[in-house]
Amino acid sequence: MGERPPLWTMREVLVGALFGAVGVLLPILFHAVGLGRAFLPMHLPILIAGFFLSPLVAAATGFVEPWASCFLTGMPPLPTAVLMSLELPILSAMASVLHRVLKLNVWVSTIGAIVARILWDIALLATVVAPLLQLPPGAFGITAVIVGAPGIGLQLVVAPAVVLALKRARPQWGQERDEAPE
Repeated sequence: MGERPPLWTMREVLVGALFGAVGVLLPILFHAVGLGRAFLPMHLPILIAGFFLSPLVAAATGFVEPWASCFLTGMPPLPTAVLMSLELPILSAMASVLHRVLKLNVWVSTIGAIVARILWDIALLATVVAPLLQLPPGAFGITAVIVGAPGIGLQLVVAPAVVLALKRARPQWGQERDEAPE
């Protein structure tokens, strides 16, 4: 009977930390020029991280990053950091599952991860947040998607391009046993 592969490696933890650091710095730059919330700058590095990390480490990176950013920079503020710590693991882990486990290409995996995150957001907002704020069930979720539309567009264009560029520049980042084709 063969040895089971580890659930994570030190390399993965370090790569996750690198993307987490970018996830703290990128929103600072976006907010400095007034492009903050609508462009979802924290989502972009976390989505990209999913292409290079196992689902478990990708989800952990997505969970920790909003908290690290909240405590280091004050962005996102509470309770937004709580909600983001529930949505970013979905985004990153789904990119990992679709690309690294199911072997889908970068473009399909990007779209699938974004759709999964949007569906998760709508479900979370409709079942938890809207009742707490006494809003109609669909109002908050639909508004969040509309407000985030520029960021979703940015993710659809930038994430696949960055993933493919990183894979060309650092081929060893994506050459684990479960690597998917482009």
